[in-house]
Amino acid sequence: MAHQVLARKWRPRKFEDVIGQDHVVRALSNALDTGRIHHAYLFTGTRGVGKTTLARILAKALNCVGIDGKGGITSKPCGVCVACTEIDSGRFVDLLEVDAATNTKVDEMRELLETAQYAPVSGRYKVYIIDEVHMLSKSAFNAMLKTLEEPPGHIEFILATTDPQKLPITVLSRCLQFNLKNLPATLLVEHLAKVLAAEKIPCELPALQLLGRAAEGSVRDSLSLLDQAIAYGAGEIKTEQVATMLGALDQTYLFALLDCLANGDAKALVAEIDQIASRSISFDITLKDFASVLARIALVQSAGASAVEGPEAQRIIDAAARLAADDLQLYYQIALLGRRDLSLAPDEHSGFTMTMLRMLSLTSGKRQSDTALSGISTTAVQKTAAPTTKDYAPAKQNTSIGGNGGAKSAQEPVLARTSYDVTPATQASAAFDGDWPGFIARLNFNGMAGMLAKQCAFQSFAGGVLELTLPTAQKHLSEKAFQEKLKSELLPHFGANLRLNIRIGDVAGKSLAATEDRERSDRQVAAEAAILADPFINNLKHDFGAEVVPSSIRPANT
Repeated sequence: MAHQVLARKWRPRKFEDVIGQDHVVRALSNALDTGRIHHAYLFTGTRGVGKTTLARILAKALNCVGIDGKGGITSKPCGVCVACTEIDSGRFVDLLEVDAATNTKVDEMRELLETAQYAPVSGRYKVYIIDEVHMLSKSAFNAMLKTLEEPPGHIEFILATTDPQKLPITVLSRCLQFNLKNLPATLLVEHLAKVLAAEKIPCELPALQLLGRAAEGSVRDSLSLLDQAIAYGAGEIKTEQVATMLGALDQTYLFALLDCLANGDAKALVAEIDQIASRSISFDITLKDFASVLARIALVQSAGASAVEGPEAQRIIDAAARLAADDLQLYYQIALLGRRDLSLAPDEHSGFTMTMLRMLSLTSGKRQSDTALSGISTTAVQKTAAPTTKDYAPAKQNTSIGGNGGAKSAQEPVLARTSYDVTPATQASAAFDGDWPGFIARLNFNGMAGMLAKQCAFQSFAGGVLELTLPTAQKHLSEKAFQEKLKSELLPHFGANLRLNIRIGDVAGKSLAATEDRERSDRQVAAEAAILADPFINNLKHDFGAEVVPSSIRPANT
């Protein structure tokens, strides 16, 4: 017997076998069991998610007569009667499958619908399955409207499309629409594992995870890739072989790129890009996957560690703690624009390289500035075992850093974040005067610690316990991972015995984030007032009828 590809061999034959579309299966099953049959159905979704499969199962459910030949419409077709077996084999005379992509003309549609007036030959219903229905011409749609709205009682229309936006609203309003969704990679992996177990083919789980991710939500694509992997591995599914076949070694290389960006290492970044090229990994796919990883990192920063799962979850969480939120947004935007412009580059390699170097260059200035300030402050603090109130106290305090007798005035610029030895709480906390927004602004925390610190308001500090309040709207930042990051940043300044207690409540505008919002609002109001009071602007309004658009005004220092 000739070999049958897995996508055809494992096509579901009954509703129970359909995976990932429970919302559609449940609605159809209930309708069939209660006899509430609509005359036209529309299945939408991307390729390989089950549109044609569900249409054929529905056709069987409408025409099944049961094992004894006396059954009626059912949500569980028997699979052995004449109607079921002929539909499965594609020989059922009352099932007409039409590819609208090759039958787009109005004459072809009229010819098809002329048979609708005749009763079924052997089945209970005459079923028309029109695939890729959005490819029909406007005239063809108009020709089928009347029949689609009021068909004979023995006719059922089942339409399928990957692009429902192209269907006329007059067609959509006559159909019962079901939107099929892409399947998550985890569900595809489970399905592939069952198929391989039934086929008695050994496999490695990481290899199936690569296939599930590469299928991008399509069951058919996952089975086609599985067929290819079986052939490539000579009957075995090995992770290394699948990675080579797909042209990617999981997503390790994406995190290597992130490390190079975070370290500001252009040389290592170019070397990593050359490695990607040597492995024949598509640069277009790399930018797509890179943007996806950045999106998952941003999700962790905003919604917490529980928002991510999968084999790369820990790497995502670590990256979220390491990367600044504003840098992350910049990387994401550059990745999207770089992928859009990749075809305009002299070649994909140079286009990808320039995209990554653009990410590096636009954040290197800030990084170099932070490094310089950090170096200055570290040099100054090496003269003493612990910080004094000079570093974080208000300017009016005239304290000095001891060590070798050299005094430094508190009027000097505030030093950047430094690395101090942990000191007892009574000594280290002397630098904190109760001004939490000012204290956090001077420390300039980044990542998860900075996000949490900026949103919190100070309540009290006594006995080594720092009490903070977090607004209810930001309660997702109270997760353990965020608190641990903030505590680790505060330890050098509050002492090794610091206990952090964060409760949810009203911060009454006392947080650094609220302070910054007020300052931005004040600057905006001042800028708008200055524009409206400007004589030149008023002359333009008077002489030429000009109008000032308030939303276009921006303060000069933003």
